[in-house]
Formats: sequence, structure tokens, C-alpha cells
Amino acid sequence: MLIIKQIEQLGSVQACPVLLDETLAAQEHWQSNEQGVVILDSGILLASPAAWAQQLQSICNLHVLVAERYPSVEWGSAEIAIVRKFLADADAVRRDRIAQAQSTGDTQTMARQALLDIVVDAHRMRATDIHLRMTGSEARISYRIDGLLYHQASRSRTSVTEAVAAALNTQSDDFREVFDERHMSGASISLTLPDSGENIRIRTQKSPCRDGFSVTMRLQASEQQRVPDLYSLGFAPSRVLQLRHVMSQATGLLLISGPTGHGKTTTLAALNRLVPKSRKIISLEDPIEIIQPNIEQKFVPTDQDPYAFAHMIRSVLREDPDLVEVSEIRDMHTANAGISAALTGHLVVSTIHANDAIGIISRLLDLGLTATQLSQPGLFAGLLAQRLLPKLCVNCSKPVNHPQWGAVKEQSSSGCATCQLTGLQGRVAISELIVPNSHASKWIQDLNIVHWQESLRRNGWDSMAFNASELICQGVVDPRHAEELVPGMNELGLQQRQQKKVNYAAQLESV
Repeated sequence: MLIIKQIEQLGSVQACPVLLDETLAAQEHWQSNEQGVVILDSGILLASPAAWAQQLQSICNLHVLVAERYPSVEWGSAEIAIVRKFLADADAVRRDRIAQAQSTGDTQTMARQALLDIVVDAHRMRATDIHLRMTGSEARISYRIDGLLYHQASRSRTSVTEAVAAALNTQSDDFREVFDERHMSGASISLTLPDSGENIRIRTQKSPCRDGFSVTMRLQASEQQRVPDLYSLGFAPSRVLQLRHVMSQATGLLLISGPTGHGKTTTLAALNRLVPKSRKIISLEDPIEIIQPNIEQKFVPTDQDPYAFAHMIRSVLREDPDLVEVSEIRDMHTANAGISAALTGHLVVSTIHANDAIGIISRLLDLGLTATQLSQPGLFAGLLAQRLLPKLCVNCSKPVNHPQWGAVKEQSSSGCATCQLTGLQGRVAISELIVPNSHASKWIQDLNIVHWQESLRRNGWDSMAFNASELICQGVVDPRHAEELVPGMNELGLQQRQQKKVNYAAQLESV
């Protein structure tokens, strides 16, 4: 018997359309999520292990039908998700060709199950996001694992589109429109993993493209009672100590910057663990991503009111908070409201899209704020920037002699069983923190941002690039990933090469 572990092992075969009704009837009769059978157009009778164990007689009856069409019949065993994949795709193609749909209930059930299979597979591979790209008649599926995108086997566009639409219509609590692939929309989906019973909340974003549409799905445990701490995210003890001091302040504005998908929201939640329970925290979010006990989390619907965050900040100040959190500063109105709250006796913490810590000032100026506003003494409690770098697998990473960094380690091209053949295992946070002083206010007022940054570097500022270089030397991250993701790595590398030349010259002189 063939043992099929991956869809790729079967090549380009499909389910036999003539015998599809018989296999679907067997599936319905067995009434089990773990039992399934499909007849492939290559003459393989493929069933799940549970079906072979409990429905052998029924499978033998199907064998007789297969033998009437194919000169040789081969038996195969595969995971139920693989079996359902062939059934769902074949059923979608058939309905496209003959325009004869099954009942709505059956279609919805199979479509929801198809999405669940994709989510289960992504969760098993430690993916944080699922990317669906619909073009022509196919759906290209990719998983983001440890920050990198990995392409998976393509599926039928019809079956995957139906899977997403069915989930949005039946398993979303905030999808309030008719599914239309030509329109941009976002919503959340709640699913339960069949094996562990774990609840998964999926934040979806759908948008049209030139030749189809795309869906990005972020996977999150819907009940995260254990909010991660900064140490587990990879923050150095010295950085945690600095952030603890910042979070102990009564007033000021702490902004966290970084690209999408680099852990800003997770860091924001982890910072709350540094706040004493005697202080009241109100968090304004869109959407609410990480459930945090003992914190007043309020959903702010921005789809109807683009100024909703600014209005909510002013409203919650009447609820006597000590700390106000805003999931993201996206516009001038929200920024102005946050600054007003920070200058009137509150600590305000939020995220913002900027390249690095000092770039937060430039970003706020781009939003429409003035240098006079940003240079007010005591406004900024801190400017934090971060990145998440892929961690090397400790079992298969390879030692190399890098021309710039010396004896370090790099990602294995083949990987191992521990890292699921990726060569990577998780991600680690690097960061840089600026706590502006009175001198910084002068730099901001005069818009001498570049000179301010040069002054920080001259005084031994612990930048993201320096943080990344330490992890490179420790063999935790691949130099290529750091150079790709961390600003300032090339300048730091040039400094290190120059320093090596100076050291070498000194050694020659001593000889």
C-alpha cells in the first residue's frame, strides 16, 4: 500500500470525476471527520487511516467500481486533509462545469472543512500568517513561518474562495456584508482545532488585484491567558530594565515602531506586565488581538468613523485611567489626542509605523504635527523600535567564517526534522530605545534629526544594529537575515572592518 505524506508525492493527479458521487456518498454515510476516501484519475484508491481501519468492506466495494474503469488499481493511505483536498477541488470543478450546485448546507459544510484543513496545516507548521492569492483557476497558498514566506501546494480557486466566504458568513462575528472578491474588506473568523480543541482567531484582510484577489489571514490563539513577557520575546535584561523605568513614569508618550508583522502589538501587551496592579489601564484597539486579563480593552470601530481613536482617547480620560494604550497612531488627529493626554497627567503607549526609533519623530512630522509640538519638555517617555529576526535551528545551523563577522553560524539549506526542514526555529526580538532629554528637545525644535542621531552614536547608543550584531556573534541569527531586516547593519559592518584594520595595524607595530 502506498503511504502518502504530502500532496506533492502524487504529482498532478486529480480525483476521478466519474466516480466522485460514490466517494462523496461514502463520506456522507460514514459521518466521520476522520474517515474519507477518494478515487484518483491515476487508478489509486486513496483512503485515510481511520477509513482503512473501520470501513474496509465499503472500500472493497468501491474497489470493484474502480476496477471497471482502470486496468490496475492501487491502494493508498493518506491523512484525511489530503483526501478532503481532492474531494473539495473535484467537487468545485464539477460544479463549475455543469452549473449544478449541491444543497447550500452540504456546500457550506465542505467549504468550512476545507478552510479548517488549511488552518490546521498552517498551525502545525508554526505559521503566523496564511497568504491566499487567487489568479485564474488556481489559489496559490503561502505560509509565513519565522518571518519568511513559504509557498505551499496550489488549490482550486473555486474551493478556496468558497471556504473563505463560508467561514466569513458563518464563523465571523464582525463580517456584515455580502462576500464580494472585488471589494476590500476585513473581518475575524473563529475556528476550533479538531485535535487539541484550541480556539484560533483569524484576522482576515481581503483586497482585489489586477487578475483576481488576495486574502491575508493572521492566526492567533483567541484566548491568550498567558501574555508573553519581554524576556521570552528576546529583550535583553538591560533593555527590560530601561523599559520598566519608562513604564513606571506617570506621564509621557511611549511609541513603539517597526514594520507590520514584527511584534509591536505583542510588545505592547508584554509591557503591561511591568505596570503595577494599582494602576488602571485602558486599551483602545482595532482589532482586539491579544486578550489581557485585568485590562479594560475597548474595541474602536474605525470603519465608520476615521477619527474614532481621537474621540475615544478624549472620552476615556473621563474614566480616570493611569495608562492609556492605543493600538496604533495612524493619523494627525489620533496623534494630537495622544499628545494632549500625555501632557495632562497620563502615560500614553502606542505603536506607529517608522523605520527606527529616531524615525518616529519624522513620521509624526509627516502626519502633520509641528516641531514645536514635539519638542515640548517631558512629552516623550521613550521611543522604541524593534525587529523580529528568524532564529537559527540549534540542531542544523552551520558554522562559517564570515568575511565581516568572523566565526558565526548560518541557516542550513536543507534543515532537519526539528525545524521542519526550514533551518529556522522561532524569532527573537531586537530593539533600540531613546529616552529624550532636554538636549533632544532642542534637536527636535531645530529639526536637526540627523545630528541628534550622530550624537547618540558617538555616545555609545545601543542601536538595533548593535543588538543584532551581538546575536550574530552568538550564533543565534544568520548575518544575511540581520543585514536584510535591520537598518544600519551595513554602516556597523563598515565600522567593524575599519576597526579590524586598526587592530591589525597596531599588532604589526607592536611586532
